Amino acid sequence: MAPNRQYAELLLEDYTGMISEITAVKQYLYHYFVLKSINPEVADLLECVSLVEMHHMEMLAETIRLLGVSPRYRVFRNNQEVYWSGTYVYYGLSLCDMLAADIAGEWAAIAYYRDHQQRIADPYIKELLERIILDEYHHIKLFNDVMQKYCK
Repeated sequence: MAPNRQYAELLLEDYTGMISEITAVKQYLYHYFVLKSINPEVADLLECVSLVEMHHMEMLAETIRLLGVSPRYRVFRNNQEVYWSGTYVYYGLSLCDMLAADIAGEWAAIAYYRDHQQRIADPYIKELLERIILDEYHHIKLFNDVMQKYCK
């Protein structure tokens, strides 16, 4: 509804924090690269989900910008900028290990989004977060489906 640095800083967590859209994109792409010769079906799923997560990043970046903050790949901790790190990615050891981590990451992201919905009064941002949450639930279903197929 209007510029709001506090809301922007909350959304930066979703955009580029430890549990964030950029972490999901990088993690799913890494898993895709590793798995594409081992299990093309799961690899293709991960690549497709990473594209949806990139769309989430785009929507969050635009909202952060409209709130008056640059959507750089960082969050604020004690008034200090902390930039995104590849150490946030769970690299995994096997297909089932990677899928379990991907499912856990989706659940964690939903928890953060729900918390931020409670802390943000702007109805447009609440609606945006709800739309992203719906996608994250769908990703969990897709990941659970292939987990059941390949990880008995």
